[in-house]
Amino acid sequence: MAGLAATSFGSSYQENLYDSIKDKPLHVDVVILQKGRTRPHIIEKELQRIQGAHSLDELKVRLLEAQEALEALNIFEAVQITVDAGSPTDSESCILRVHCPERRIWHAHAGTYLAETEAKFEGQFGLTNPVGYAEKIDITMERSTKNSTEYGLQFMRPRVFGSSLDSRASLAQHFLDRQQWSSYVENYRGTTIGLTSENGRHNIAYELAWRALSNPNRAASQSVRRQCGNHLKSALQYVYQWQRGDCDDPGDPYGGMSFRSTSEVAGLGAESSLLRFVRQHFQGAVSLPTGGGTSLFLQASGGALVPWGHSWQKKQTCISDRFFLGGVSSLRGFCEKQAGPTEARIGSSSQSGMESCYNRDALGGDLYATVLAALRFEFPSKGLQEAGIHGHLFVNGGNLSLLSGTSKSIKQAVTEDFVRSWRWSVGVGLRWQTTIGTLEVNLCQVLAQQQHDRPRIGFQFGVTPPA
Repeated sequence: MAGLAATSFGSSYQENLYDSIKDKPLHVDVVILQKGRTRPHIIEKELQRIQGAHSLDELKVRLLEAQEALEALNIFEAVQITVDAGSPTDSESCILRVHCPERRIWHAHAGTYLAETEAKFEGQFGLTNPVGYAEKIDITMERSTKNSTEYGLQFMRPRVFGSSLDSRASLAQHFLDRQQWSSYVENYRGTTIGLTSENGRHNIAYELAWRALSNPNRAASQSVRRQCGNHLKSALQYVYQWQRGDCDDPGDPYGGMSFRSTSEVAGLGAESSLLRFVRQHFQGAVSLPTGGGTSLFLQASGGALVPWGHSWQKKQTCISDRFFLGGVSSLRGFCEKQAGPTEARIGSSSQSGMESCYNRDALGGDLYATVLAALRFEFPSKGLQEAGIHGHLFVNGGNLSLLSGTSKSIKQAVTEDFVRSWRWSVGVGLRWQTTIGTLEVNLCQVLAQQQHDRPRIGFQFGVTPPA
């Protein structure tokens, strides 16, 4: 309990004294020592739970809850709560003094990092609690060596309308260059508004966006050319995530578990040009400690993308919404987005085999799955352990296939293209937990691949962004 001045639970005498008085009647007076931008009612709302405490034992529990709630606002440098005896004439009273030094009003960040095939520069400037309602405003910019640029403006406010929900609204403009993989570029402009539960497990958001796909080099395959044009997206998305323990720490003696599910329905509205689809994605992981700073890590992920509406089986899904396979974030041992359905670019060689995959467009897929089993281990060096660097031996498998808009029925696509043609790899490498995600350097060996896949020969480097 932060700053508990009048009572300590360290010695046996004090513990016995506490046990003897913890259930006696009590009433609480709260004094907020706050001089800053934060409006008083923001702090008072989180302290309301304390007012209902009728004993010292109940007060201790509710104080910890209030402290965690104030810290979760992420606008204070620290939360200091001091408990003192109340009036000398009232033995059942106590006084709570709450002091919350505020964080600096502005913050900025700039940095560079490497993805598998490109370097990126990112910059961020933001305001924390500028008008005192615990709100945050962030402006972000990101540019890559592949000419992709992303700009964003985001506004967040916790406990909206006096509820336990946190609100978020954002505007974004992206220019995404996908010519290396799929011979198209995408211009995106959109807005998103959403609500998140207090514990962060539930998030619901609405997205309205305009996307324009084009083929600037005129070499795209026929399938990609058919995708070019304007697309309007009106979608509702729900995310559920749950975590217990730490799945990424091989030295954690308790292990961990995590699960994340993302459900999206697009096509909300009467406009005929709206994209209409249902998209479901999930990922689950478990870390089982095996002793000696090692753990067995198991992970599975999968997803499906299905259009809806009239003659939905004949409709093609948009390439920007599809799943892709390859790279350290999905299937190690394969180049980023280079495992799965492809099609020859216009003017490319008609030869088959490995050489032709460089002149083919990755089309992505509507159905995908991956599995990963890894033995993770800490190094003896304390410095590496403190830096979050550890090693792993892994087996990685996955597959990807198109479902709609092809000459095959969905049953044929699942049984012939998906079930019978899995890709597999094994390897050893290093993992480093950082603020921008998990960096990996792996030496991989591909065990099974399909025609036109592009395996990664030698060492593979990549970054898995945080969820």
